[in-house]
Amino acid sequence: MTYELTGLDVTGEPEPVDVRISFYKDPPYPTYGLKPQDFPRVHAKQGALSKHRYSADDALCLWHPLDPEERRWTSSKGLLDLIEIVRTHLFLEHYWRLTGGEHDGRWLVEDAPHGMPGSGAWRSSRRRTAGGRGLRQPR
Repeated sequence: MTYELTGLDVTGEPEPVDVRISFYKDPPYPTYGLKPQDFPRVHAKQGALSKHRYSADDALCLWHPLDPEERRWTSSKGLLDLIEIVRTHLFLEHYWRLTGGEHDGRWLVEDAPHGMPGSGAWRSSRRRTAGGRGLRQPR
C-alpha cells in the first residue's frame, strides 16, 4: 500500500514537497526484526543532500530500528503522526543544508545512531523521539 502526499507544507521549504509512504507485506529491504507495518519506506525530495537517508534507495531515515517503541513510530500511532515526523524530518534536513550541510551543518535535535552494532558504521548519539509532533528537546 502506498500513500502519495502531494504538496506537503514544510517549514522553511520554498515549495510544497511531494511525499510517498510505502508499506509492504514483505518489504524488499531489511526491517531489523520490526513488523513490516512498523517500518514503511518514505521518499521525498529524491536526491536532496541529507545525513539521514538510506543509501540504497534514498528513503528518509526517520528513526533507528533498534530503538524501543517509545522512541520510534509504530503503526498503532497512526498515519498522521508519521506524516508529522516526515514533515519535521524534512524541515531538519532543509535547516542542516542551509547551515552548511556536510560542512558542519546543524541538525537541530539529537541524532540517532547510524548502522548496526558491530558494523563499522555504528554511531551512538541520539535524536528526537519519533512518536510525536514537532521538534523535541534532546534528553
